[in-house]
Amino acid sequence: MIIPDPALPARILLVEDDPVQAAIIRDLLQAHGYLTSVKGTLAEATGAVRAETPDLLLVDRILPDGDGIALCRNLKADPAMQEIPIILITARDRVEDRVEGILTGADDYIPKPFFPEELLARVHGCLRTLYLQRELRLKAEELEAKNRVLLATQARLVRSERLAAIGEIGLAIRHEINNPLGTILGFADLLLSQAEAIPQDVLRKLEAIHRASLRIRDVVRKLEGLHEDRTVEYIQGVTMTDLLPEKPDGTKEGAA
Repeated sequence: MIIPDPALPARILLVEDDPVQAAIIRDLLQAHGYLTSVKGTLAEATGAVRAETPDLLLVDRILPDGDGIALCRNLKADPAMQEIPIILITARDRVEDRVEGILTGADDYIPKPFFPEELLARVHGCLRTLYLQRELRLKAEELEAKNRVLLATQARLVRSERLAAIGEIGLAIRHEINNPLGTILGFADLLLSQAEAIPQDVLRKLEAIHRASLRIRDVVRKLEGLHEDRTVEYIQGVTMTDLLPEKPDGTKEGAA
């Protein structure tokens, strides 16, 4: 059973215009460790709730400036105040009155006269429900935070696995491509050094082979040195690894 923390006693606002009745209820609640303040009108109670949200409201139905149900209805319509449990206290003991009070959002209804033990039990019951709701919300927030951490960890793990896979592919490419690529570049350089003896149309094709070979070499080097998992959209719905790191000015190396 969850009970008020002795270090943080529950704060109860009693809305009762009868000074004698208000004093009896206040003394009873304070004797059991509840911090209890008293207001005598709907206007005073509304101002007090807005200034400092109580843990529980005890509201008389018959007040100088209206029906306590109006306060109940207004608070339950405010998302910031909906959590406050409200117990209506009244001399009206008809079934219709009880139903009306509950339907407007009251959490409980105590007819006058009442036994002190009954009032304390109903107060405790409403506060226990409030604390359970708060505990549930806190656990939901903790669960959401842990889920965010889990998703972030999972994303890092996926990136790490991708980088490891890319590294393995890069190693295989270097092993299988660098040797034949070195041969192609070596012969291309040798032939280009004798450009004057080569027909122009063949020379242009040879230069294209040389440029393509250099590009392949650069891609292999970038794969070997890839330390970040960056992706770009290749076509709509398809991504590929981005091999062009960003410069300090935000542009891509090797981009036109």
